[in-house]
Amino acid sequence: MTYDWRSRAFIALSVMGIAVAVYHAYGELTYSLGSCSFNNVYSCALVFGSPYTSVLGIQFWVYGVVWFPVCLLVGLWAIRRYGTPLGSVLAPFLMIGNIFTLYPWYIEIKLLGGEYCLVCISLYCINYILTFVALTSRSS
Repeated sequence: MTYDWRSRAFIALSVMGIAVAVYHAYGELTYSLGSCSFNNVYSCALVFGSPYTSVLGIQFWVYGVVWFPVCLLVGLWAIRRYGTPLGSVLAPFLMIGNIFTLYPWYIEIKLLGGEYCLVCISLYCINYILTFVALTSRSS
């Protein structure tokens, strides 16, 4: 089976999401967040140190470590079945992740008054791009 550019992009983005999510988890678990803290606006340490880093008692990093491998598996299933990461199949699934990003954005913009975690933002953007790739895919 040959993969079209959308299939390759979807797989690469999912793997990138896994790598960034693992980096995020490692940073939170080891408190080694200095590499992503530049100032009082862009500071993973300030965001991670806030009291808003969990939903339903589960830390945000856990969601990322679970979400992106699931994206990869669902994407591979769709690619194998339809020949591409078909938007009509994957977009509703990916919208769950996109909707989930609304709360962390709210935290960073409103509750923390403009403190941003660049690692977190990169994970949101990877999910947005995955959605775009899926929406541009058509069954062959």
